[in-house]
Amino acid sequence: MRAHHLLCLLVIPGLGPGGGVIRAQAVPRTDTPRAGALRLTFDPTIEGWEAEFVRGRRRPLGAPFTGDSASAWSPSVARLEQDVRAITGLAGYVASFGRHVLAIRAQRRTTAIGLEYGVTSRLSLGVTVPLVRVHVQEGFRARPPSSNLGPVPQLAADATRYSAFFGNLDAALASLGDSIAAGAYDCPTGPSCQRAQNLQAQGQELRDALYRAVYDTTAEYLPLVDSEAGQTIASIIAGMQRALADTFQVAQFSRDTFLLPVHPASGAAVDSLLADRLSALGLAPYGGSTRIRKRYFAGDAELTATYRLIAHRNLATAATLLMRLPTGHQDSPNDAFDVATGDHQTDIEVRLTQEATVARRLWLTLALRVGQQRPGTRARRVAPQDSWLVPAAALATLRWDPGDYAAVDFAPLLRLGRGGGGQFAAGVTAGYFTKGRDRYRFTSPADSVALATRLGAPRAASVLDAGTSERRLRLGAALTYVGPDVEGGLSFEQTVSGAGGSIPVATVFRIVLRTSRLPF
Repeated sequence: MRAHHLLCLLVIPGLGPGGGVIRAQAVPRTDTPRAGALRLTFDPTIEGWEAEFVRGRRRPLGAPFTGDSASAWSPSVARLEQDVRAITGLAGYVASFGRHVLAIRAQRRTTAIGLEYGVTSRLSLGVTVPLVRVHVQEGFRARPPSSNLGPVPQLAADATRYSAFFGNLDAALASLGDSIAAGAYDCPTGPSCQRAQNLQAQGQELRDALYRAVYDTTAEYLPLVDSEAGQTIASIIAGMQRALADTFQVAQFSRDTFLLPVHPASGAAVDSLLADRLSALGLAPYGGSTRIRKRYFAGDAELTATYRLIAHRNLATAATLLMRLPTGHQDSPNDAFDVATGDHQTDIEVRLTQEATVARRLWLTLALRVGQQRPGTRARRVAPQDSWLVPAAALATLRWDPGDYAAVDFAPLLRLGRGGGGQFAAGVTAGYFTKGRDRYRFTSPADSVALATRLGAPRAASVLDAGTSERRLRLGAALTYVGPDVEGGLSFEQTVSGAGGSIPVATVFRIVLRTSRLPF
């Protein structure tokens, strides 16, 4: 066999001696129903994932809310963390409620029901309606034993102690300031004056940070008394008391202690803190699972026209024109882990599928497809794609132009034998998918102005563009059967790499059952 003939075997599946073409069920196929016949296809798919590829690296879905630090999702804890670092000098201090984990499992079950009518022996028209069930299970767990934070003491006696502490500290700092202004401590130029001024500034910084931690309406937590930060704060206060009393003769503050919590925050308190934060932003709470009434939707229906270009014994080639309709349900902008059932915009796809038999037992199927996604609208919170806690004020309905896509699917199958008048085959599958970046724009200048008014500053809709491109590779295995009246297939695929945006590390199970009948 000449080299260029062998190349045709590899690039254009379907050329080769003997055996006849078998229709692989794991990728698109070439055959059409006989003229005047209807073919019914039942094609359920289960897709599940717990992780995603982000910038090419794999991470759990709940990674932004998994770890030891709560500062990423609690502004009050973030401010406390910065204050403690400033007043103690502990640059590496991390305010922690202990190890907390957000575990998420997402699943999408698509039951596609298709009808295809053979107009001629080569031309067919079809419609596919997908029924989709989505289910997301979430669980947030906190392990307080390793926490270094506790709730601010709230008893009446505690309030009295805080009031006395800050009253005496304010009086001491005021007395020190009056003495400096009066020229004591060799002021304004003596070295003692410089030490007094430094102590006054340090004391004011300490006072402001501790006061925020106790009396700010959003503050609820302080470092534990036996934590490194708590012990450092106690040491700083004691040192300041000695310096005020012994060096600068200011005694109003000499016996006060700052009350720090003894017990860490409970897991329930941490749950409540996160729930309150999400509620304030108008976001769905984490934990639990998708409500039943939000699990079932239609997907994006498809209309197809397929024409068989080549239909020989060992070679088959078909071209398909597909229109995907905006009948699906987009994911909610108010739920970070909601799963869409469709894009809810129109796609135009062209597909070329080729099937071949090589050396009687090796069956090859190759499908190439390219698609143009037409513009539509989409509700989104206008912020970078990797932003998790975006206020409801950033929500806007935008003009959305999703990126166009291309894909290739390849399935070499080995015939295993015959049974019941049909043929069995098994093999591997490989699929590569790439999509360009989406483009977001405001539907009108007035929408841009309204968003800027709500946020207090202008924000471009194009901030959503980054991280929307996709590249992913799936590998798997397939088993297929073609009988006189019924065809079936089973396949399993796993996403093994992803780049561009957030790509689910999905495991996909697919079953295909087909049968053709004359209508009369």
